[in-house]
Amino acid sequence: MRGDGRIMKYPGSCFWYMAYSVNGKEVRESTKQTDEQRARRVLRNKIAEVLRGEAVPHENKLRLGDLYEMLTTDYETNGRRSLKTIPYALRHLRDFFGEGARAVAITTDRMQQYIKVRQREGAASATINIELALLGKAFTLAVRAKRLRTKPYVPKLASDPTRVRRGFFSREEVERLARQLPKPIGDVVLFLFFSTWRVGEARTLQWRDYDRAEAAIRLRPEHSKNKHGRLLPVEGELAVIMERRSAARRLDCPYIFHREGQRIGDFRKVWDRACRAIGLEGRIVHDLRRSGVRHLIRAGVPPHTVMAMSGHRTASMLKRYDIISLDDLRQAARRGSEYNGGQTAAVTPLRRENP
Repeated sequence: MRGDGRIMKYPGSCFWYMAYSVNGKEVRESTKQTDEQRARRVLRNKIAEVLRGEAVPHENKLRLGDLYEMLTTDYETNGRRSLKTIPYALRHLRDFFGEGARAVAITTDRMQQYIKVRQREGAASATINIELALLGKAFTLAVRAKRLRTKPYVPKLASDPTRVRRGFFSREEVERLARQLPKPIGDVVLFLFFSTWRVGEARTLQWRDYDRAEAAIRLRPEHSKNKHGRLLPVEGELAVIMERRSAARRLDCPYIFHREGQRIGDFRKVWDRACRAIGLEGRIVHDLRRSGVRHLIRAGVPPHTVMAMSGHRTASMLKRYDIISLDDLRQAARRGSEYNGGQTAAVTPLRRENP
């Protein structure tokens, strides 16, 4: 009957093929069955999927390259800044699965094998998670576009505690490091510590973002990682930094932080040399943001106010930056020893008995 579809055989093929209609267009696919009755059963199931709106014609033809294209298009249309990281992450997926790999063949089991290979290559758990998360996002887009019926479970590795950044600067170390660096970069270092901003955000600041009368700097949403603008009061050390930058201002350069009229770019080489010179080798620029958050919290600034300055959207993210140092633990132990029902008591040393 009309609408029930049909099955047929092509010359030279041992499989039965089926033909059915989706949205008024005929679709022909292999049933992958050599038995006629089983082929008819596959056709009936497919017709039922069409009636439920679940049919996905030719999903077996969707390739990894198609998933990559859908993911790239989504990132481009949504203006995601992480678009430039996609090619690097997907390069490893392509090397393992193959550019022409069928999407339905990329199963959870195959992803587990991918994890083992990447671990043998020395990739960090966080890196592998990012790569698989992109693959999972691509599968989600394919399901939404009705090019796949379902997406496989995407495994996620637990974070490796040995790779979590725990380095931080004291205020004295930051000031010593700033003196070791060229003055424009030293000002950037101090600004990052006292503002708790990201280095990319500081690089984009222009004089039009600074309101001298209001004594505040506004970060435009398009320059923020999470696309949320925020306000930074220029007080104390930040005011001193801005005075120095005002004295170094050039009419041919709109940027607050510059070197001889050129916006401050990547300064990791001079950073590494300066850190080695003062015995702080191994520190990274992002440690300044982490250290600045810790500095504000230790200064008694309420966490929600710190979040407003740093741009953290959740308290859990802020908590990761609030690192406890050995000095904090020493102070806690000392206070515990000295506490005696609300009264301070001298700690009597233990006497050693004569043998």
